[in-house]
Amino acid sequence: MAAIIASIAALALIGTTFYALLSAARARGKEKQQAALEAVILEFKPRQRQQANSNRG
Repeated sequence: MAAIIASIAALALIGTTFYALLSAARARGKEKQQAALEAVILEFKPRQRQQANSNRG
């Protein structure tokens, strides 16, 4: 009986560990995607300002 309880506890621990690792990997992926999107936005903002300034001059 104790062995069954111990194996269930071990499986639960393994399951929660995998869940935590997967959720951390997802969060990291979203963070990388957000950083890439911000880099693209920052890259295009100065060009838009230059175009606006050249239209005025």
